[in-house]
Amino acid sequence: MDRLLRAAGRCTLAFLLVLGVVALLPRAVRDAVPDALIGGAVVVVVWVLGARRMAGRPR
Repeated sequence: MDRLLRAAGRCTLAFLLVLGVVALLPRAVRDAVPDALIGGAVVVVVWVLGARRMAGRPR
């Protein structure tokens, strides 16, 4: 259960990080960026964090 909560926390953190970066963009750029791209960016950030964590784990 602890691992599930940590994973959910990482997903939330990645979402808020991407959302914050998008909020810093100028309004014209924000309007031009499709919502699917923002969702894709969240998935990529979560994947990179997960891959980095798994790479450091000894077998």
